[in-house]
Amino acid sequence: MHGDLAEQVFCHQPTGFIDQRYPNHVCRLVKSLYGLKQAPRAWFERLGGYLRRIGFISTGSDASLFVFTHTGQTAYLLVYVDDILLTASTSDFLAHIVKLLRQEFAIKDLGDIRFFLGVQVQRDEHGFFLNQAQYAEDILERAGMLNCKSAPTPVDTKPKLSLTEGALFNDPTFYRSIAGALQYLTLTRPDLAYAVNQACLFMHAPREVHWGLVKRILRYLRGTLDNGLRISTSPTTHLTAYSDADWAGCPDTRRSTSGYCVFLGDSLVSWSSKR
Repeated sequence: MHGDLAEQVFCHQPTGFIDQRYPNHVCRLVKSLYGLKQAPRAWFERLGGYLRRIGFISTGSDASLFVFTHTGQTAYLLVYVDDILLTASTSDFLAHIVKLLRQEFAIKDLGDIRFFLGVQVQRDEHGFFLNQAQYAEDILERAGMLNCKSAPTPVDTKPKLSLTEGALFNDPTFYRSIAGALQYLTLTRPDLAYAVNQACLFMHAPREVHWGLVKRILRYLRGTLDNGLRISTSPTTHLTAYSDADWAGCPDTRRSTSGYCVFLGDSLVSWSSKR
């Protein structure tokens, strides 16, 4: 980001980038201006290019996840805009990667991970515990249900709701906002995956009964704020997967709802619920 150059151009060239004394010449910015829509892409290309030059490889499953393997040691680097999460197999290798990054960028080392993109991280001798309690409280406050009565389950045992059941909800934008926020919460709450998936099926035209489904999820959330996801050490690294599906459960399309979960050793690492 080149704030000084941007200020000079816009303050001293009020007619634009073209200097009227030299109409055939233009100013060329040497770096991207912060706030322009192409700036994030330019920054990622700059960072990603340097990471590849020092030995990192972008993974095929996630373009923001880079892996560096050297002399039997491995480092993982995850990027979200200008927030970076870095881990390595040894502390010396980790310090080496940090040193390389500091040679090219002005970075600040925040130490061991405690909070990243709304996820709270607690570490103990058994592994990590991931929790989004603060994020969940923010959703409850936004929905006006911070002090609501809790529910024992995120959904009831009634049949699935229909697209055309009941009157239209009076604020569909608000419905989409809350349902969309709940989607990110399933990052550490697999117990919400099915219920949130059902709520998101009605985003284009939510109705009052659909809002009742969202409120049921929020009431369940109120009583389970401390729930989260544990990633623990395991003597084995075997992959174990479970899957299931109903049969033509959707009352409108007669499509099935399927779900799966995958364990790496004793840790749940992937899950999904979708129609």
